Amino acid sequence: MDTASMWIEHVLNPKIITSIYPTEPPSLEQIQLSEVAIVCGGDLQCKLHFDLKDFPINAPIKWAQRKCNTVQMSLNLTQTDLIRCAIPSGNGIGDLSIIYNGTRFQVTFTTQPQGVVFQATATWIHVDNISAYQNELR
Repeated sequence: MDTASMWIEHVLNPKIITSIYPTEPPSLEQIQLSEVAIVCGGDLQCKLHFDLKDFPINAPIKWAQRKCNTVQMSLNLTQTDLIRCAIPSGNGIGDLSIIYNGTRFQVTFTTQPQGVVFQATATWIHVDNISAYQNELR
């Protein structure tokens, strides 16, 4: 496992990812970011909702039966320090980088040609949801 995918080992609930992607974690390159939500309260949270580029080889049977071809993931970043958020309009396709440094996660979303359009640090990441749907555009 390369260092770019090691973040999965440090999320609060890694089994939700490894149950769908048991041998190799999903790529976070060329994802389609559809939502960024900032939740104020006791601990600042940031929620990211996006479609993964690649569909799992051994997808759950219910996904195959429904002819799903796109996986959606929702991440909740907790105790977040929001550094930069300048999401441009457009298709929202770019690369998500999540690096765990031993104490915090550095999360960056980069698009072309804009470069870094979202950057935050968080103490914890929780996978809120992984689901699939039939994307007519694929």
